[in-house]
Amino acid sequence: MADKKLSKPSPITQKPCVVPKHTISRVANNETELKTVADAQRERTNWAGSILGIPQVWQVTQGEGVKVAVLDTGIDSDHQDLAAAIIDTADFTGDGIEDANGHGTHCAGVIGARLNGVGFVGVAPKSELLVAKVLANNGSGAYEWIANGVYWAVDNDADIISMSLGGPVSDPELYRAIQYALFYGVHVICAAGNDGGLGTNTIGYPGRYGGVITVASHDRNGNPSGFSSKGGEVDVMAPGSDIWSTYKNGGYAELSGTSMATPFVAGLAALIVAKHKQSGSHNTPLHNNEDLKNHLLFMAAHPGYHDNRAGYGPLNPFSYFAQ
Repeated sequence: MADKKLSKPSPITQKPCVVPKHTISRVANNETELKTVADAQRERTNWAGSILGIPQVWQVTQGEGVKVAVLDTGIDSDHQDLAAAIIDTADFTGDGIEDANGHGTHCAGVIGARLNGVGFVGVAPKSELLVAKVLANNGSGAYEWIANGVYWAVDNDADIISMSLGGPVSDPELYRAIQYALFYGVHVICAAGNDGGLGTNTIGYPGRYGGVITVASHDRNGNPSGFSSKGGEVDVMAPGSDIWSTYKNGGYAELSGTSMATPFVAGLAALIVAKHKQSGSHNTPLHNNEDLKNHLLFMAAHPGYHDNRAGYGPLNPFSYFAQ
C-alpha cells in the first residue's frame, strides 16, 4: 500500500468538526472512587455488556489480532485499563496525544479496555488500538486533521476505524479519505450525532456519507435515545445512554451520546473480524464495509425493516456468536 504524505496541522477554519454534544453524568477520578458509584464487583461490564451477553461472546473471541483505530481527542496513554491495548499513536492537532478532554479515552475504553481485574472492560478486550488525535483538547478539529488521521489509520493496517465526531457540512478531503479507507476494505464506523431534537434529518459528516456504518443510540430498554440524530443514513442502534468507561487522568466516567454507541459497534466489529480470522470456512464474506453491514444485520432486531431513528434496530450479538 502506498504511503500517504501527511500535512502539518493547520488552523481550524470555517468548517470545524467536533465532538458531538454529550452528557457527562458522573466521574470517578480513580478506582477507589469508582467503587462508590458502580457495582461492587472486581471488574465491571456496562449494562450494555450484561444485557447483550458480551461476556458469553468472549468464550468465542475477545478481538484478538484486530486493529481498531480511534480518531478522537487522543488518549490517556498510561491509563491502567488502556496502556496495554495501545500499539501506536499519532497527533494531528499540535496538542500532543494525551487526552485533556476525556472523550477519546472514553471511546477507546468502550472498545478495548482490558480484562485485567480493575475498572471497566471493553467490548473487545484483546483488540489493539491505533489512536489518532484529530480533535484538539477543546473537542474541535479541522477536517484536514481528520482526513490525515484516516489516511494514517489505513496505512498502519487498521481493520476498523471508529469516529465519534461530526461536522455540519461535507468536506472534499474528508470524503476522499473515507473513500480511501473503504477502497482498501477498512471498516468505517461513524456516529450519527446528538441532534435528535432538532429535526428528522440531522446526521452530520462523516456519518452522512454513503458506505460508512452510521450508529444511533438506544437506552437500557432498547428505545432510541432522545438525543440521537435521525436520518436515512442510520444503519443500527447500539447502547449510548449512561455508559461507563475509561476517562482522562486515569479515571472513569459515565457518558451518554452516539459517541458511546459508535465504539460499541466498533468493538462488535472487532469481535466479528477476529471470529472470521479464526474460522477456516465462511458462509458470509467480510471483505469490505458492506459485508460488515450484512454481518450486523444478522444481529439486528428488524433486519427487514428500516426507519430513520433506529435503522435496522438494536443489536443482539449473543445470538450471532452462538451460531
